[in-house]
Amino acid sequence: MSLNWSNKTQYERSGLAQFMKLKEQFNEIKPEEIVSLLKNNYFTLTEIFYETQSSFLTGIYKKYGSLETAIIVECFIKSMNLQILRQKETNLNHDISFKNFWDNLLNISKPEEKISSISVITGIPKETVRRKMKVLTLNGNLTQNKNTKKYFYNIISKNKEDLINFTDVQIILLSKFIFKFSKLLNLNFSSKLIENEIKLQFSFYWYHFLNHELRWLKMWQHNLKDNDLLLIVLQAVIPTIHHANKNYKNYNLDNMFKIIGVVDDKSGFNKTAIGATAVSEVTGIPRATCIRKLEKLVVLGFLIKSDNTKRYFINQNFSDRTKNIITKENVTSTIETFSSFISIILNSLLFNKK
Repeated sequence: MSLNWSNKTQYERSGLAQFMKLKEQFNEIKPEEIVSLLKNNYFTLTEIFYETQSSFLTGIYKKYGSLETAIIVECFIKSMNLQILRQKETNLNHDISFKNFWDNLLNISKPEEKISSISVITGIPKETVRRKMKVLTLNGNLTQNKNTKKYFYNIISKNKEDLINFTDVQIILLSKFIFKFSKLLNLNFSSKLIENEIKLQFSFYWYHFLNHELRWLKMWQHNLKDNDLLLIVLQAVIPTIHHANKNYKNYNLDNMFKIIGVVDDKSGFNKTAIGATAVSEVTGIPRATCIRKLEKLVVLGFLIKSDNTKRYFINQNFSDRTKNIITKENVTSTIETFSSFISIILNSLLFNKK
């Protein structure tokens, strides 16, 4: 629809003109620039990225008892944030902040999803989705609309504090991650400023975050067929990248494949080994399950088990290590997926600053 300027007040016309002028002056950060930044600063940026992912996935695992169940719930949370965001179509002043999040959840019409649509979004087999959604329904988290046969998420008051506290922690971690990018781009944003911006326009940012997160998890579901494995992979990758950050310089996406997993005494990577008990304590995955999944990662060639310590470390053998998990395709896909999200945040920050 074209604008009818004759029906606009002078105030509205001048405001719109100012907006259009700012938009013309705005130098947008392209996702390709973020991709390049990530590739050239791989260790610096991915350590905090994987820590953020580990915290997020651990939190939802502990809440729902499996990542598959948690991922299904996140599909509904994403749709609800989009529904909140759409309130701005009829009221530009609608408050989509984190402070108003719970009230917004209570006042929107709940979006409904089919089992088949959740399966498509997540990559989780349809029968598994059906089984998990049945349990969520029995627990009161979901309700099935008897007319449409679709499901919607129940907003339960007793879950309010848990949901708000968990999300608040994730916002802080996400803000620190985005701050790393802003520094490398010489943008004058503090971590607190980024945090406040995300909280102010919460449903906008959280919808985009979950949208990209679900795309990333679908990739791993396709590759691993078991996203609980991903959570254990992160526990092995984080200390290894931390050690590389501390002791190696000038490493990027290309040569990182050559050093991760080197565990001779001289390199110090032998100190990055992980054990089933520690992984269980961090992730919430039962110890017996951790042992079984760690052994599966050995079979997949990602980990090696020490005969002496019975601990696990990333495989030294380049071809085995990069065969299933640390492939260039997987790493590149991760970078491209989240570069799009990061550019959305940085561009919003830049535009709001202007």
